[in-house]
Amino acid sequence: MNTLKNYYIIIKTLLYCLYDSLALWKTPSPHKNRLEVVLLIRQDAIGDFVMWLDTAKEYRKLYTPDKYRIILVGNALWCDLAEELPYWDKVIPIDVKQFKTFSGYRWILLQKIRSFGAQIAIQPTFSREFYHGDSLVRASKATRKISSVGDMGNRNWLKKFIADSWHTELIPVSTRPMAELERNAEFFSGLSNYSHITGYPQLDIHELWLSSEWREKIFYILVPGTSGAVDGKEWPPSYFSDIATKVFRKTGWEGVICGAKQEHSLGEQILKQCDAPLQNLCGQTTLVELAGLLSQSRLTISNDTGVVYLSSAVGTPSVCIVGGGHFGRFVPYPDLTGQTNNLKEVFHKMPCFGCNWNCIYPIKKGDPAPCIANVNVDAVWGEVISLLNS
Repeated sequence: MNTLKNYYIIIKTLLYCLYDSLALWKTPSPHKNRLEVVLLIRQDAIGDFVMWLDTAKEYRKLYTPDKYRIILVGNALWCDLAEELPYWDKVIPIDVKQFKTFSGYRWILLQKIRSFGAQIAIQPTFSREFYHGDSLVRASKATRKISSVGDMGNRNWLKKFIADSWHTELIPVSTRPMAELERNAEFFSGLSNYSHITGYPQLDIHELWLSSEWREKIFYILVPGTSGAVDGKEWPPSYFSDIATKVFRKTGWEGVICGAKQEHSLGEQILKQCDAPLQNLCGQTTLVELAGLLSQSRLTISNDTGVVYLSSAVGTPSVCIVGGGHFGRFVPYPDLTGQTNNLKEVFHKMPCFGCNWNCIYPIKKGDPAPCIANVNVDAVWGEVISLLNS
């Protein structure tokens, strides 16, 4: 079975190479630019983007607006937020699911990237994706094409061999385990040739992002979903209901359930199981509106998903229920001297931590992995009480 799967991956890899070559074979002449064009290419999820903000701001200082035009080629999931930030001149949103198809969408986008006539293409992602970021770097035909040496989390040796050949520079990485915040700083330091001190991401909220409806209310936020990227990461809805009851009895605050559109039914499950006042806003806010709402919240209680990193970045005390799949890479955040960490993690340590979410235990569809299920309500409540008292 594994042999057949390996053959399938090899054939798929080569077919994408051929398809992209045909798309880029005859393209119109690139634009003639007054300023040098720098492509920043990130195709990963919301949480990855938020954690990158600490170093993202530094690219504007490195590539000053009098000499360079920075174009961010991003994941459409977070591009509405990216467009509000002053670190780049243009944002190109990409539907990453549609892009990973043999389609006119991919064909046209590859040609569009080529048409920018970029001199520099930079992909700061540590766990590179062959069909996404690497292919976009190739399409740029930039004089300098720069990525991280990276890891093997999202690729095999064939993909690594082919994609590495598309680059002019690969920034070295430490072999010791490092948090994602530290990886981002490591990459920028290697690119810029000066040491960047790791910092927690911070996001300043514009007055226009704030909700007038919630301006005068005192509330907290629950985030029960995980965007469906990995099975087994979701803390049970009944546990969120119990926490909501405890928060209301302690504070009298109303709760707001936030998340993606597909998580609305999850929010409804919590509502039905809980007597405390809750409102389900899953799928009813843009990412910009959600950032504003998070900044107005007194507290966020969340699964390990992009929203909790955003909550921490806007300065809201945040409690994150963490499993063992990527423990230590994204969360817990590293201790950074002299900086305020708004993100507090709750976890149940197990010997199998670091499994990359390939759980060694049998899990029924819809059930949490044992490392998540074993995080009990009292453990989360203890962290919540600590934040409330501080």
